[in-house]
Amino acid sequence: MSSRRRSVTVGLAVAGLLVSCSSGSNGGSRPARSTLATTTTVALTHSAHVVGEAEVASVYRQGLARVDGGWIFSVNDGLFLTDEALNQRATLVPAIPAEWKARGFNHIGDIDVAKGVLYAPLEQPDYERGQQAMLTYDAGTLEYTGGLNVAQHENSFVTVDASTGIAYSMDRSGGDALVRYEVGAGWRPLAPLQMSMRVDPVQGADVHEGGVWLSTDDATDGVYRVELANGKVEALGSIGHVDGEGEGIDATPSPKGDLHVLSIDAKALPVRLIELRVVAEPVPR
Repeated sequence: MSSRRRSVTVGLAVAGLLVSCSSGSNGGSRPARSTLATTTTVALTHSAHVVGEAEVASVYRQGLARVDGGWIFSVNDGLFLTDEALNQRATLVPAIPAEWKARGFNHIGDIDVAKGVLYAPLEQPDYERGQQAMLTYDAGTLEYTGGLNVAQHENSFVTVDASTGIAYSMDRSGGDALVRYEVGAGWRPLAPLQMSMRVDPVQGADVHEGGVWLSTDDATDGVYRVELANGKVEALGSIGHVDGEGEGIDATPSPKGDLHVLSIDAKALPVRLIELRVVAEPVPR
């Protein structure tokens, strides 16, 4: 069963514990990503492969988002801001405001940061109510700044396109469509983005360079890309450790990788930050 359905048993008291290991990053020049898709009409096909991994604190086990100079990680009821070396700079535990807990909300999924705002998908376990929530925090301080309900059955992730102000999520833990919202218009629902295939279960997502990049806890612990222009889905590859659980994803390129995915070991520990390189190649004609 997915770890997002379980309570964290390792305890928040270990939030400061960081276990380091050497990265397997190849250090070579980075292959071209999907940049061509935003500047030309050349059709591209994408693939991804693991280039490194590092063990992280055991509570960094749900979602992650890249910020300038570091990361923000989420757990069921906690947020953690770190520097580049994963040293904690700020924490918010508990992170779910009391008024939301009183309404039954108990789980933060895979987060995202856009223009200094941290977006957090908030979930309550009675999925058939068809009501979940989106919360916002200051990405620099983790201060809670607001929230509102959305008409979703589940809420594993949210990702926001900073260039368009459109947020993406899924109505269930998997599916063949991405629900969309216009954030600046009070999260006004937009027509869903129909996908060319079903992906299930999806644990995290991040929008970047014309696509939404998905991480899963399926049989391969795979990563996928959904083309924003037409909903085409590509299976990119596996993060490895397929006996464990794939969790949140961030698609902001860094010196260590193009995609960054959390992976929980089958024994619940360790938690790993997996780094992948993306290769984008022209589709043969």
